[in-house]
Amino acid sequence: MLVRDKRYKFLADIIMPNSCAFCGKVIRWDALLCQDCENDLPETFCASVAIGNCSGMWSVFVYENEIIDLIYKLKHGGSVYNFAELCAVKLGEKLAENGVADKIDAVIPVPMNIRKRIRRGHDQAVVLAKFIADELGKPVDLTCLCRGSDSTEQHTLSAEERDTHAKEVYFANEGHTDIKGKTILLCDDVITTGSTMSACAAILKDMGAKEIYCVSAAIAASNVEKEE
Repeated sequence: MLVRDKRYKFLADIIMPNSCAFCGKVIRWDALLCQDCENDLPETFCASVAIGNCSGMWSVFVYENEIIDLIYKLKHGGSVYNFAELCAVKLGEKLAENGVADKIDAVIPVPMNIRKRIRRGHDQAVVLAKFIADELGKPVDLTCLCRGSDSTEQHTLSAEERDTHAKEVYFANEGHTDIKGKTILLCDDVITTGSTMSACAAILKDMGAKEIYCVSAAIAASNVEKEE
């Protein structure tokens, strides 16, 4: 992937100096964090949270404090790449530790509302999925899932409403890649209740996927109390 190519990073640093994923301080061209932030990195999320239709779930950070700001930047285009790459590295480690990394056949991002994607100029789930796929040496598949034009802001919905909404708004793309018998890694920026992941995983299973695992950069703080 171009943004992880060291030659590209070195040349890009000449034009736009590399900056820390957390504090924005200028750092070495091939680093992701400054030394201070690396020494004071928020604890990673290690809970076990069950999500319907998924065989396992891993997330990097709890969605709170400075992570909220970083996810906002990931969504809206500010300093997205170093944070996305950092999350990909952490998720790659978690997947390897749990014996899942080698099982994955393809990484699929949860699709974004097309109007939001045009307005923002990028899809944060796709950005994260590409970094994760690169970390695992697996392909990204953008052909399988679609999202309707519904513009409902999910953070305004209750858990029950999120579940209903997710089942209504996501669907299979007609010209999708054949994923029968494949193990899929489903990716999103934030997991809140798990409704979106569960709905998308159900669609992928209906399309013939053998097994679904899911990952995210962050997970809602309410899930911390479920930690084992």
